[in-house]
Amino acid sequence: MLAPHLAGYAVIGCQTKPHAVPGQTADIVELWLHYDRAQCPLPVRMIAKLGATDQTTRDLARTFRLYERETAFYGSVTGDDLPIARCFHADFDPASYDAVLLLEHLAPSYCPSFNISPGQVRLAVGEAARLHARFWNDPFVQEHPGLIQMTDPEYWPNSVKATTAAIPKIKALLGDACQESIAVAEAWAANFDAIMRYLRSRPFTLQHADFHPKQLFFPDADGQGRFAIIDFQFSIAGSGAWDIARLLHMSPSTESSPSCQADLFAHYLAVLADCGVRDYGWDDFAADFKLGLMMTQLINFVAVDQTDISVLQRECDDFGLDWREVWLLRGERMIRELNVPGFLRAL
Repeated sequence: MLAPHLAGYAVIGCQTKPHAVPGQTADIVELWLHYDRAQCPLPVRMIAKLGATDQTTRDLARTFRLYERETAFYGSVTGDDLPIARCFHADFDPASYDAVLLLEHLAPSYCPSFNISPGQVRLAVGEAARLHARFWNDPFVQEHPGLIQMTDPEYWPNSVKATTAAIPKIKALLGDACQESIAVAEAWAANFDAIMRYLRSRPFTLQHADFHPKQLFFPDADGQGRFAIIDFQFSIAGSGAWDIARLLHMSPSTESSPSCQADLFAHYLAVLADCGVRDYGWDDFAADFKLGLMMTQLINFVAVDQTDISVLQRECDDFGLDWREVWLLRGERMIRELNVPGFLRAL
């Protein structure tokens, strides 16, 4: 697997240990590698991301084509200037549905999860803009087999079905507290064709599509390490503003009101412009951000519907947070303030 990168050196030993934080859709293993000479250019620590041994998880991955998309992504999206873990090997077998990724271990960078700070949010907004600018309206992303396309004939109708199916559980858990979000889900279903036509007309880039604090790594307190994004299983050839909407929705350290987030919106647009994207302004961003709020809230509808609620509760309890606030109520307030249901009905 590592032969193309070894430059004449050899691996003479390897120690492994399951990662302290289990993967949700794959098995994660830490590797400590021993080379025949200390000068080997490869790192001594790596992460192996493997097809899940749990059959239910593997079946879920097969349904959503997670492994083939992510291995295709890492097999062709590279560059030391990108905020992405370096990949040393990517392989996928469609017959067995086995997959393997050998990735850079990001330590000493760390993931703050829902304890993300306002400063880290701002850093992530700027880094997202740099990534988006790199692939802005680039035909490469619309031809990439690892990215979900706006023309996908199955993914988007299935998304509507999944979000509609989640509504009864959301009502059972929160009563009337998510009325505007439910109205968004209903508008998504009722006005699906018009919304999809609009989405296909928008500027596009490499969108992570699940850009929230649990997917982000930051330098440690001493400034060691770097910013990086993990998990490219649901990435889309779509609007970059969706990533900003998901980040702000899922970052409890920031205000949930879009009217209080104008500085972060301006920062995103300024970094885009600095990187050469100068034909995308406030009105463009506002429209795409509303669509991003729709998507992030409906992703969470499906997550709440299909996940053991105790898992969501435990990970929020660790930071003294209410899972309902993090996963649904922040998004509800943002959707209400920007009248996202009305925006969708008017398309």
